[in-house]
Amino acid sequence: MRQTRTQPARSTATTKMGLQYPGNWKFEGVGFGVPDQAIEDVLKLIEKTATGEKYILELFKSAFGGESDSSNYGWAVTDLRHRLDEKSDNAAEFVDCLWSGIETVATHDVPIPSAKVVNKLLESHDIPLTIEPPHLKLRNLVDIRDDADPHSEIAPDVAGQSYVLRQRIGGGGYGEVHRATRRTDVAGFQYALKILNPSPFVDKERAQQRFRREFRAVQRLQHRAIISFFEAGFTTEGQPFVAMPLIEGLDLVTAAKRVGLRDKLLMFVELLRGVEHAHTKDVLHRDLKPSNVLVRSSDQQPIILDFGAAYILHDADRSFLTSQAVGTLGYIPSEVIADPTLKTPLQDVYACGIMLYEALADRRPDPANYVPLTTIDTTWDALNDIVYRAITGSERRTRSAADMAGQLTTFLDGL
Repeated sequence: MRQTRTQPARSTATTKMGLQYPGNWKFEGVGFGVPDQAIEDVLKLIEKTATGEKYILELFKSAFGGESDSSNYGWAVTDLRHRLDEKSDNAAEFVDCLWSGIETVATHDVPIPSAKVVNKLLESHDIPLTIEPPHLKLRNLVDIRDDADPHSEIAPDVAGQSYVLRQRIGGGGYGEVHRATRRTDVAGFQYALKILNPSPFVDKERAQQRFRREFRAVQRLQHRAIISFFEAGFTTEGQPFVAMPLIEGLDLVTAAKRVGLRDKLLMFVELLRGVEHAHTKDVLHRDLKPSNVLVRSSDQQPIILDFGAAYILHDADRSFLTSQAVGTLGYIPSEVIADPTLKTPLQDVYACGIMLYEALADRRPDPANYVPLTTIDTTWDALNDIVYRAITGSERRTRSAADMAGQLTTFLDGL
């Protein structure tokens, strides 16, 4: 038979313990609330802690602002549920009240859930708060610091201006891309957030100064085939980041394989026009590859990702990347491999030619042992010439993305 604990004679009113966090979180909110299912799970956790003892429910109810005792255990559960609902609009205050109740119950020699258990519950419901007693912190916080002094302290009350990192959706030599959310007083929004990763050998202050300067150049790019940037800044660790639209679609080569020749070539014409637009603004990509070009599912529009990432970071220091070519092997021309400091629009033209061959032949070409596209379709003689001229040696290569787009347009007119 279960032994019933005796309720203490003293009042069930709690002495405020709780957590430390920025004061404005309590009064202005942290930017997000607690979903209904999370409230149900918290109630179950509290009931599990109470093990049928009404006075323990009263302790939790008091922690959430309840003032009077309920008539029986069932009503105590119902009344506590109402108190949880009342606090659910502000996740920070809700978690603070929960932890205050847990700390109070612990003083009555009752086994309590640990911070790890509570954090696991919060994470399972995508609530980006974590308890690190005695502190309550935002998890995976990225602070917005546009044009801020890199030496200034980060304000603690940035919840409404913060991105919360979700799952990793991509990455490479220049950083990682995460699905990210950001909440306002109106709703939650989703983004693709890329956190750049300059060389650890580069002076941080100089890297930040260059990032500001070069980002302004990239920000001038306005083209339907180039990803737009919503925002840029520095993380709490001083890493540059950019916030972009979250594009749903397939990479260029995969998408191109699913459509006919005309639509396939139209995708590449769009790609090349976007590349040429950037080149006219003196911005190079230098890491064009299938995974950096998404074809949006809703309208089949190719969109170039990470435009300017290599450009922004390269030459952040004279010694940076002088012995390693910028880009991805297989899409880097031989002259850049031979001289990694070389920055030329012809690298982007070469990468576009490689991707077009790959979309047509289902494999990347070997420029040194080139297999003509006419081995696939004998009517592709003119198309083969366009591709070969894009990936041949730099002296004979098509001189611009605009030239290659024009050649493809002429071929399309003849279909």
